Amino acid sequence: MVEVWRYWEFEHPSTYVVRVIATPSGLELFAVDVLQIVAPALNDDLVRLMDIEVHKRLVMMENNQVSLVSTLSALSIHSLISLTSVVEHNVVKQFMQWVRTNVMPVFKNDVSLIAIERPKYLFQQIDYEQKDSLIKYLYFQNSDSWSSNSIDLYLKFVFKRLTLAASCPQTIDLNEIDSRTRYFQVLKTVLRSVSSYEYVYEDLVIRSANLLIAQSLDLLVYYHLIKLNHGDLNQVLEQGLILQALGTTVNKSIDNFEDLKPMYLNLLNYFSAEMLALE
Repeated sequence: MVEVWRYWEFEHPSTYVVRVIATPSGLELFAVDVLQIVAPALNDDLVRLMDIEVHKRLVMMENNQVSLVSTLSALSIHSLISLTSVVEHNVVKQFMQWVRTNVMPVFKNDVSLIAIERPKYLFQQIDYEQKDSLIKYLYFQNSDSWSSNSIDLYLKFVFKRLTLAASCPQTIDLNEIDSRTRYFQVLKTVLRSVSSYEYVYEDLVIRSANLLIAQSLDLLVYYHLIKLNHGDLNQVLEQGLILQALGTTVNKSIDNFEDLKPMYLNLLNYFSAEMLALE
């Protein structure tokens, strides 16, 4: 499952604040903070279009609000030099020198900053690239809601190896509209700066390399609905990001396709039960 990260702030000589998260693969800086210093004319969408790698992270912000943040690794920042018509070579070099001098040593000298204390949920240990990892988790749950073929299909779906529609699905059914509205209302309580369901869907389903962050947001909504004792839990999740994406899958005639929906809802149930048990 995708992590929710915490960030640290560093004041740059320009007086701008640069926010940093420490991931297992290295430090990542908020793209908006980097770009306002080295390339004010750019935003992360334009950078991504120019083939510079931009990560999407769920980050715990102020007041315990979770926000979807675009981040750049050190290598990605260095790659901005290739955009010679927009970015000045020396500006990027000076910024990277500041990062090496003022940011990296803090994390190297204090490992406690990287190893944040957080509950060790079993579902966060699943490696979705490895089928056996998910099977071990389901065995631990004594689950019989899966088969080897359905897991293969689920993993293909999560990594977008099944063809999905290229637009956000629409509905005119009043019950479905109500459920989608409820889903989005809960989503807004756990995720900052979201303007519409369609925007989130386009960003995390259509444009994303995989569906793992979309799955994480479904889980956050599912978890909050359980705590609210919401009676129509699965009906609301029908309008969640993953099940809506599943409904747009082009080939629904493949074996075990009908198993994906109950398997996915069971996964959310297992994940949320762990979160509730460790509160």
